Amino acid sequence: MEPLIRTFMQRSSAISRRSVYLFGQISRCNSMLATTELNINDKPVTDLTKSERKSLIYNNRRNAELEKASRQKELQIPLNRVLDDWLSTTGPKHIMSAAEHYGIFKDVLVDDSFIPKVNFEVAYPSDQVQWGNFLYPTKTKTCPLVTLPPKYDDGLWAVIMINPDGTFIEDRQGSGFLHWLIINMTSSSSDDGVEVCKYLQPLPIRGTGYHRYVFILCKQSQKLSIPNKFTDVTDRCFSTSDFLDQHKDTLEPVGLRFFQANWDKSVRASFQEEFGLKEPTYSVEPIPLSKSRLGKYKHRNIYKNKEKLF
Repeated sequence: MEPLIRTFMQRSSAISRRSVYLFGQISRCNSMLATTELNINDKPVTDLTKSERKSLIYNNRRNAELEKASRQKELQIPLNRVLDDWLSTTGPKHIMSAAEHYGIFKDVLVDDSFIPKVNFEVAYPSDQVQWGNFLYPTKTKTCPLVTLPPKYDDGLWAVIMINPDGTFIEDRQGSGFLHWLIINMTSSSSDDGVEVCKYLQPLPIRGTGYHRYVFILCKQSQKLSIPNKFTDVTDRCFSTSDFLDQHKDTLEPVGLRFFQANWDKSVRASFQEEFGLKEPTYSVEPIPLSKSRLGKYKHRNIYKNKEKLF
């Protein structure tokens, strides 16, 4: 029994000595790291070399102040910097992948695509357009504000707002429905552009599900002169790919944002106010069920007879 007690005491003392040593090393490292300043880089990520990025990550991971602030939920992350760094590195490829997922290039540009390398904002009074978010037509009744970063003030820009799901004219199927067209933007705001097609709020027709509303930012090489011929509902049946092909020497698509919208009560009023038309609605015709299929579901109340079912 005595050898067992002696062995246990030896192991305990060894563990305690090791713990004291490790604690001393950790305290020493923490005291060294505590004297260093927060190493938050002020340069854009694109201006850093690979070794500088690795060094920055290495030092921040070993900074005791950053670890303490993170653990106590006091670490402040500059989200604007994160967004700018994302848009200047992998953001355009991610946006392009999202657009392909939603079929934007396929249905708007007829399988043509571009890299959205220029960031711009589309802001409604209460919401912003991102890349596939959901907005109600009620909140998009007023014209949005399109803004660009100040570094793009010296150029000319055009903005197209198109709905590839909204054409309800029978002989114009296959084209999109134009909601807004601005050209010759000379500053960082859409207020300074020429409105060729007046803004029309999203009109997702009842019974047709969610519609996609796409904003395409185009870089102009020179000023454009386009007549305002979008006065009737049929004039708004618009092919974006044909329009860009027609002005391929002047317009280059460089930015992309889009959102989704479903029907609400404001759509009914907009049809009456804008076009003087009664709102069209669509519904699915029920498929008649055979007697054998009705018998299969006879245990359910709604399938007891056709009168209750239809």
